[in-house]
Amino acid sequence: MKETLSTPSIRAILFHYDLFPQKLEAIGKIVKVETRYGTFALKQTKMTREEGEWFIHVIRRLDRMNYPFVVPIIPTKYGDYLAMDDHSTYYLMPWYEDHHEFRHPVQPEETLIEEIAKLHGLTERVQDYSEESLLESYNHLKKRWDLRKLEVEKFVDRIEAHTFYSPFEMAFLTHFERVSQMAQEAERNLDLWLEKAKELKSYRSVLCHGRVKRNHALFDPYGAAHFINFEKAVLDSPARDLATLFRHFFHEEPWNDIDGLHWLAIYEKQFALFDDERHLFISYLAFPESIYQMMDHYVKPNRTISELACVKQLERRLLTMGRIHRLMSEMYKKE
Repeated sequence: MKETLSTPSIRAILFHYDLFPQKLEAIGKIVKVETRYGTFALKQTKMTREEGEWFIHVIRRLDRMNYPFVVPIIPTKYGDYLAMDDHSTYYLMPWYEDHHEFRHPVQPEETLIEEIAKLHGLTERVQDYSEESLLESYNHLKKRWDLRKLEVEKFVDRIEAHTFYSPFEMAFLTHFERVSQMAQEAERNLDLWLEKAKELKSYRSVLCHGRVKRNHALFDPYGAAHFINFEKAVLDSPARDLATLFRHFFHEEPWNDIDGLHWLAIYEKQFALFDDERHLFISYLAFPESIYQMMDHYVKPNRTISELACVKQLERRLLTMGRIHRLMSEMYKKE
């Protein structure tokens, strides 16, 4: 590791573990640490003290439940699970190699779906709640979506006033109607979630990973996955993790609606969704936030990527939206 990557600071953090590195290698926000005692992964984060306490609570809870699909955190020599300097928070893990070829036929997507379903099943809680709190959750999300739609409509009004459109503006305008229809589908399913939840008068929360995707799991040679990066874990509806994972899958590879139905069947074999959760899942999945985020990025005055790159990213997200729409259509057929 070069001195410009703050090697002295890393060595000072490793002193908390009585580790003296023979070799350091920066891999994103992870530092691979080779020592005479073995190889470790040191993660640098910007967690606040409160966020760090919740993160450690989550890791300890998973350990008590004997949930095997998580990379453990190694305490410092003082018994703390986090180490801090003036700028960052750190935690240490054993080094796990991430394999992409396996000794037996394995579909990583199926493994991730199955293991996140097991996590949800282990941490399930059913609680009663008042209609007031239900409406508060509904109105909070609806208000945020309405604000996002208004921002997009203002953007469209501005570019429609132009005599000539840029390539990005042309692409955005061409697909704006489809994007708006997806937002309407999201709102329709959010309304159905509210209706079903009122009937149940209870809700089910689980421990959600928060950022579940392929590069937040490390696979061993046999295809078993161990999750990392529980820094954004939260107690919420299982629909939250499920929608995040499906969006990630559809964005990364040209999967189709049949694959999506297959993943959903794998998930529900371990942890079946209630009717209200199914509508919330579709609602989260349908809302075109990723398209709106491309607009946000495009209008930034200090944008760092080219017009062509913006158009390519937008087109890729539109393809993902199309796959999601086809999955939703198949799910409606089965209702």
